[in-house]
Amino acid sequence: MKPIYVFLILIFVIIYTAFIFLVDISIDLNIVSEFTVASVFFFSLFSGFFIARQNDRYSRITNIVAERDGLFSYLYRVFNMVPRIQSEISKTIRAYYIKIIEENNWAYNEFHPSDTITRLTNAMSSLTKEEKDQIDGYSPFDGIWDSVLQLQQNRKKIIAAFKERMVIFQWVLIYLFAILTLFSFTLLQTDYFWLEFLKVVFGTAVFLVLILIKLISLKDCLYEFSPVDVLIISKALP
Repeated sequence: MKPIYVFLILIFVIIYTAFIFLVDISIDLNIVSEFTVASVFFFSLFSGFFIARQNDRYSRITNIVAERDGLFSYLYRVFNMVPRIQSEISKTIRAYYIKIIEENNWAYNEFHPSDTITRLTNAMSSLTKEEKDQIDGYSPFDGIWDSVLQLQQNRKKIIAAFKERMVIFQWVLIYLFAILTLFSFTLLQTDYFWLEFLKVVFGTAVFLVLILIKLISLKDCLYEFSPVDVLIISKALP
């Protein structure tokens, strides 16, 4: 978890604790109970749905990323017998992943001009007669063009998965019910310190759910190690 999220959680706990212990709002207990039950129910319903949906998206993205990293690694390794082509592929891989690292965006190349597949195709098509004779009969080369095709299909999968992020209306809905839930806890009046403490705990849990949804929706962490691993394999790190 990024330090900014830890900082936000600490700030929330301090502010919400002060609000719970210092603010006194007197409302009929029956009304408060009904309001609390309704807000908690709808927050649980929508947050559970969004978490399940985004978690499924996260799993698919992880598989897509692993597939693509494997294809790049395969293309680099298979051209080990042709150093000139392998060097060109290494430069292409470096250009591809460095952009992802610099922009901290796992789908950067899919939504910005990228000539990765074109460069790979040109490099693989530039085999000389001597180089073709050198790899003749070497079975791993039989699937190199299938790998390029899979990279193109992989690109389309990434675009589709990227567009499945939560939209503004969904965020508004989940924030609205979170605020109502947090507010409803403050309306439950009690003279017991440990019950006041429990309200802070429940409120913090609601805030943590929001952080969780935010994290699995962004997916920035997917490329924290993956690109470095591929760059090391392809010897594309400076």
